[in-house]
Amino acid sequence: MASEGRWESLQSKVLFALTALLPIASLFGNAAADISLVVTILVFAATSHTKLRSFLQSKLLQISVVFWLWILFCSAISTFPSHSFQDSLPWIRFPLYALTLSYLLDKKAGRYLSVFIGAAILGTLIELSFMLYEYSYVRGEVARLHGTFGKLIAGWYLTCFGLIAVFWCFEKLKNGILDHRMRIAAGLFTVVVSYGVIITGEIMSTLFFFGSLFLYVVIRKSYSLKSISVIGLGLVILLGCGALVSLKDPILQERLIHSITTRLPWMPSSDYNLPWTTGVTMAIENPLFGVGPKNFNLYCLHLQQSGSLGAILRVTECQWHPHNLYLQIADETGIFGLILFACLAAYLVRSAYRHSKNNLWKNNIPLVMMMVIFFPIQTYSQAFGQSKNFYLWTLIGFALFLIRQQLDDRDSNESL
Repeated sequence: MASEGRWESLQSKVLFALTALLPIASLFGNAAADISLVVTILVFAATSHTKLRSFLQSKLLQISVVFWLWILFCSAISTFPSHSFQDSLPWIRFPLYALTLSYLLDKKAGRYLSVFIGAAILGTLIELSFMLYEYSYVRGEVARLHGTFGKLIAGWYLTCFGLIAVFWCFEKLKNGILDHRMRIAAGLFTVVVSYGVIITGEIMSTLFFFGSLFLYVVIRKSYSLKSISVIGLGLVILLGCGALVSLKDPILQERLIHSITTRLPWMPSSDYNLPWTTGVTMAIENPLFGVGPKNFNLYCLHLQQSGSLGAILRVTECQWHPHNLYLQIADETGIFGLILFACLAAYLVRSAYRHSKNNLWKNNIPLVMMMVIFFPIQTYSQAFGQSKNFYLWTLIGFALFLIRQQLDDRDSNESL
């Protein structure tokens, strides 16, 4: 019995360490993030037998498995199956990871959540330190920042772990839990992260972050004079920071402000227009099964080599991907793949909406996250690969934890 107790204690410590490791490991890039993601899933599955039944009954997992089987089928019948399977075969790790994270954060009466938030704050400050150095001394004439270890993930990192930490601060401030010094620290942290998001030079990350903050303060049942004053002051500070950065940095001003009027994907002046139009044509030409996950560029190059690129896709050069999540899914898995993914997104948005409604609109973080994550018009890279998916599924996992926490408080038998 003593040895069994020590083994359970060791398991708990390993899971505890992995929860803290997730925000830190991703500072090292995609490979480290992927390793920590997979290890977390495997260790949780091996040590949490009591959760296995409810885990397998998850509606999210069931929809995800159906979608996964479909993209595997599309890979198998594609022109380049071996290349396509590289992304489609391991894709299921993302919903598994989100569910695992939602269970982990709910363990040990909030201890796992505390260490995760602490690691997210620490990781965000580390990322910001690298970014500020790069912004001040390295970047030259390039507006975008790479962040830690030369990886172009600075904006994604801040809109994931930075945003989670900011929302945690907001909830603590709203509930009056923090003392005076901690309130000041939380406010400063929010301002610093907001400044960091702006200087990344990432258009979609900036819109994602500030769109989330806007929805957070807007989606509520009622307002008080105090809350309106706090919201107004916060908006003034954030707008002031944005204006100051733009005035002091013409390169950043050109990328973030001028681009809004010239770089929307359907505009001929946009550098996203060619990938967008290629994606639309590819979806029309391959409506049922698509060209296979990860095969967007390879299929285009194949047409180019055969001399039929202009005739079929009506373009003269090939792009890596269409820069839109839904368009890429339609291109690579056909209309049925798009419908299945839309079902997955709809289920998550619906769950988040019910969470807010049942909570009398007092906690809307899951709804805010789902609305922004699945907003249809946004640039995206590698719909089935690691890249941005680690960050988005981390946000989904955090949102699922908040929903699960409310279900537990209500003693509900409903599964996610």
